[in-house]
Amino acid sequence: MRKKAPLSGILILLAILSSAIAGNAMPAATSVRLAVVDFRANGVPFHLGAGVAEMVRGRLVGVPGCTVLERTQLAAVAAEHKLALSGLVDERTAVKLGKLVGARYMLLGSVNGLGSVIAISARLVDVETAVALSAFNVSSNDGENGLFAASQMLGENIVMELFGSPAPTPKE
Repeated sequence: MRKKAPLSGILILLAILSSAIAGNAMPAATSVRLAVVDFRANGVPFHLGAGVAEMVRGRLVGVPGCTVLERTQLAAVAAEHKLALSGLVDERTAVKLGKLVGARYMLLGSVNGLGSVIAISARLVDVETAVALSAFNVSSNDGENGLFAASQMLGENIVMELFGSPAPTPKE
């Protein structure tokens, strides 16, 4: 007669396997403080970096559990500590600024002109560990005309990464 494995042993094995598989995944957050710095503009007009970052901030504001630190607060702290804020892409500087303003995560990025396509690249950096946790890429095949939709998609991707579910659309 064949012995059956006890149910508790199977459950323990499943728990170990699922934690090993999820070990590399970012844990779903319940509440985060996020700083979004202006994105660097590469091959596009300079104002598009700040514009895209502002649209991403706007999409994230009002998401339950997400506190988006105000750009003016970031700029004031950066100026006080003589940190360059415009087009910030250096993780070390981002981590320093993030710690100064009490952020848990920093979002760094760039807006890149690639012929008729504009690509937006962003990295979510953990301020505590200085590690880029996630990278995001969205694009607009309609040039500047499609940047609003691409920025909104970037915001949605960030919310999915942080919270594991789509964000409700903020109230106008």
